[in-house]
Amino acid sequence: MIQEAILEKIKTYLIDHQDFSHLDFSKLTLSIPKNTSHGDFSTNFALIVSSELKINPNKLAEKIADIIIKQNDLNFDEINVVPPGFINFKISNATYHGYLKEIHLAGARFGSSNKKNKKVLIEFVSANPTGYLHLGHLRNAAVGDSISRILSFSGYDVTKEYYLNDYGTQVKLLGESLKTRVYNLLNIQAELPEGGYKGEYLIDLAKTLISNETNEYLLNADIDYFSDFAKSNLIKEIVADLEMLNISFDSWFSEKEDIHDSNLLEQTTKLLEDKNSLYVSDKAQWIRTAEHGDEKDWVVRKSDGTSTYFMNDIAYHQNKFERNYDLLINVWGADHHSHISRLKAAIKLLSNDSNRLIFVLIQFVRLIKDNEDVSMSKRSGTYTTIRDLLNEFDRDLIRFLMISRSSDSHFDFDLDKCRSDSEENPVFYIQYANARINSIIKKSGTDRIDLDNLDLLNQEKELALIKKLLNFPEIVKDSAANYSPHKIAFYLQELSSEFHNYYKSSKILVDDKETLNARLALITSIKIVLVNGLDLLGVSSPDKM
Repeated sequence: MIQEAILEKIKTYLIDHQDFSHLDFSKLTLSIPKNTSHGDFSTNFALIVSSELKINPNKLAEKIADIIIKQNDLNFDEINVVPPGFINFKISNATYHGYLKEIHLAGARFGSSNKKNKKVLIEFVSANPTGYLHLGHLRNAAVGDSISRILSFSGYDVTKEYYLNDYGTQVKLLGESLKTRVYNLLNIQAELPEGGYKGEYLIDLAKTLISNETNEYLLNADIDYFSDFAKSNLIKEIVADLEMLNISFDSWFSEKEDIHDSNLLEQTTKLLEDKNSLYVSDKAQWIRTAEHGDEKDWVVRKSDGTSTYFMNDIAYHQNKFERNYDLLINVWGADHHSHISRLKAAIKLLSNDSNRLIFVLIQFVRLIKDNEDVSMSKRSGTYTTIRDLLNEFDRDLIRFLMISRSSDSHFDFDLDKCRSDSEENPVFYIQYANARINSIIKKSGTDRIDLDNLDLLNQEKELALIKKLLNFPEIVKDSAANYSPHKIAFYLQELSSEFHNYYKSSKILVDDKETLNARLALITSIKIVLVNGLDLLGVSSPDKM
């Protein structure tokens, strides 16, 4: 917001000057100095272009600063050059007060961007429908949904897709496991298959089947019947779990229906054959991925004629490209890292633009309870489900914690520490700031906030808060560009901390009406940013706590 306006102004000053008009102004950027005494913003543009202009960077910085000073307006209170060629800018208080009004005018859209006319398909979660969602899926779900929200807020047309792994050995094992549970409940001896699913959820499904169907029917039903019943019911449970996390999907892509029951595999195989990208060895069909950046070739069709998981994935991504999205984002677990290079190689073989394919890898979460790791094995039946967590912990806390660290870092989720309303529960601190602001506004008895006397906001902490608020659009922009929702989480924690400190040191509900209005305008702006930021993370902003 303010940074973009200042950059545009500086560019306008320089582009009209004959010595600088030919320069690449995409290299012109602003940063915020760590030492506030150096100013509000700084640029190293002179250092970057000095060699091109064959001039000492410090002298070049002085020349650029002189041009800007001659054109000076309310934006710049002070401009100075610091060796070896940095230009520092101090922005006038009046400029900051003007931008504070814009936050009020923008409201729920503050921090957002105009439509970009770019379509994004983002795939995340995509857990096998063989059991309930567990903690291992939780971080992927929270990060994927938050990225989707941030991209939508940033002007992209976003479609959220769930890829259903509803075909193959694991689905057959699911059916065999359910059949065994049905037989056991009917007092018929049957053993779970090797590698079968032991979770109690299958006993519940077996009871449902027995109450809905005759024993004779169940004893004569084939494995596909049990697989389909379990799968369809577990998909419903997955949808319900995601809804509890405030997550929904726009489309569902079925491995069984959309790949194996259609002609997508045949079409993709034909495309690869036409490009001479497949060959046969040891009765299996291989793809020439080694020639396109991967470490080796891979089997895509086994000797028994069945396609590999990799081939199914190639077909799925070919379908994604054919749907004409500008960006295809896969939010995957870190254990899929080795799969990326082979998939990108296959995409190149198909002549698709692999630069449109983005991967966000999510490191594992370790669940700790009573100082011990909690198991997360679906087949053993000892895993902790998302609904288990939601029965014990607040949804907002769980979602916030899952995106409160960079996705590429491991995360220990200590359940015991998250129970208290303290700094161990960071989302409470942010939500309490919003609730406290609501309480102050209510106590003020003010129906309409006057924005005409914002120059009364001249305390150091007030100006620091305004500057912090105006940095929000840049944080959103950075989070969208790098698919990093944790940056918004960090920002909201910092903003909340600054607000709480301001509240403790400054009386907001003063007798002077003009000062009261100015301070109400400030805290209302803080509320706007808190609500907008929390919404991007899928977290609520309650009025009271």
